[in-house]
Amino acid sequence: MIKKHTLESLVNDKSIFIILFFYTFLLLFFCSKMSPLYPFNDWSDINLYFNIGKSIFNGKVLYTEIFDHKGPLIFFIYGFGYLLSNDSFIGMYFIQAIVWLIMIYAVYFTSRMFLDKVYSFIVALAFPVILLSHSLDGGSAEEFITAFIVISLFYFVIYFKEKNIAIHKPYYMFIHGLMCSMALLIKLNLVVFWIFPLLAVFINILLNKEYRNLWLNILAFIGGILVITIPICIYLFINDALTESYNIYILLNKSYAKMSSMSDTFGYLTIRFYQRLRFDPLEFTIILVGAIYFPIRYIKNRIGQIGLILSFWCLYTVIFMSPNYVYYYSIPYYVYAIPGFIVIADYLSKYITIRYAWHIAIIFAFVALCGGISRKNYFEYSTDVLLRRGEDESLRNQFGQIIEKEKDPTLLNLGLDSGNGLFTKLNIFPKHKYFISPNLPYEIYPQMRDEQTRYIENREIEFIILADYSFNFEYFRSLPALNDNYTVVDTYLEDDFKTYYLYKRND
Repeated sequence: MIKKHTLESLVNDKSIFIILFFYTFLLLFFCSKMSPLYPFNDWSDINLYFNIGKSIFNGKVLYTEIFDHKGPLIFFIYGFGYLLSNDSFIGMYFIQAIVWLIMIYAVYFTSRMFLDKVYSFIVALAFPVILLSHSLDGGSAEEFITAFIVISLFYFVIYFKEKNIAIHKPYYMFIHGLMCSMALLIKLNLVVFWIFPLLAVFINILLNKEYRNLWLNILAFIGGILVITIPICIYLFINDALTESYNIYILLNKSYAKMSSMSDTFGYLTIRFYQRLRFDPLEFTIILVGAIYFPIRYIKNRIGQIGLILSFWCLYTVIFMSPNYVYYYSIPYYVYAIPGFIVIADYLSKYITIRYAWHIAIIFAFVALCGGISRKNYFEYSTDVLLRRGEDESLRNQFGQIIEKEKDPTLLNLGLDSGNGLFTKLNIFPKHKYFISPNLPYEIYPQMRDEQTRYIENREIEFIILADYSFNFEYFRSLPALNDNYTVVDTYLEDDFKTYYLYKRND
């Protein structure tokens, strides 16, 4: 039976919120390489976000003076992380932990509508552990969007869980607008999660002939969208970057998506459905239970049932339809593990009664923490990482010792790889628009390689990093201007198969 979610219950659960607070910060302390526990996060994507954010907060204009094809919000998030810590990800660790904490609280609130506080607490502990399987080193764009989806899922469930509800609180719709707009301004395609649940809300209000409530909700949703989009649009407008932002974030990504999709989309979706069953059987089963069985069994509103189920299939489709799929892209669809866990916990609660006590809750949290640590396997390789040993053998140290000898050095990384970390570690301010090379084919976006070629021909860059697995390795390796104007001063072998070359401009 659905339990009523009251303010009184939240007050009574305050010890759970305290435990979840420490659990979240400890889980990410051990399971995210943003954490101060680890020497450095080498992941190229987050170093790209960080250094573009750093550039924005030091006067560079996004898209016109500094380039990437992601949405603008992710760079502002990392820019605030830079303000907290200039040459490390400690600031981003705190931002990440706060976002995860809000997400985990939302998981608890969602569960509390159907379960007692012990089982709701267990679900809140379990969800981030299962999420860690695809979070890579922490801080991806998909990870932030997942938190936004979890918050919206909570408010959708509140509304749809009762059969004959007509009025939808505009406040809830305002939250949906906020969450949807933040996803929209980070990674456009993941906005599909909101389409059918929002449509279901509006249809349900309309069928109940609550026309005034319909308009209030439409205005509230638009208001939520505008709260996030207006400041960013103003920033782009006053810097004369609106057109370029549209060309890059909308048109370029549209072209890239067309190129990366194959004619047989259905085949890709079928194959990846099989792969999920084959390689992630437990996780995928929990997700399917949450995506299909939960709405049918626990959501009383028929339109809401359809909206939530269609939302899952839309999210699944946009994530897995691309031939360029990378496993951390699937983080957002893990939100359906939340209702999956609720179904499992509801079943277990009928046979196993657990009385709440704070010391029992701490034991559960400790077990979940150990599960998360085990899932990431960061400790599997060597304790030297935690003791900061082995840093002498890292690319950022080996190349960094050469680069940091120069005063105010300029650096160009001709790939999207570990070389990105040098901008962060050495606190180098990118001085050129295409200082890093996202994985964009030349035929889709020729401007990037052409401009980088011009930098080299004009000897504008002091140091250049080129890796033999980068998109344009053969082109740059044989480029006369590179060989005439620059000399290889060091090489670095990564994982016994990938070689990095550090070029220095000839005096």
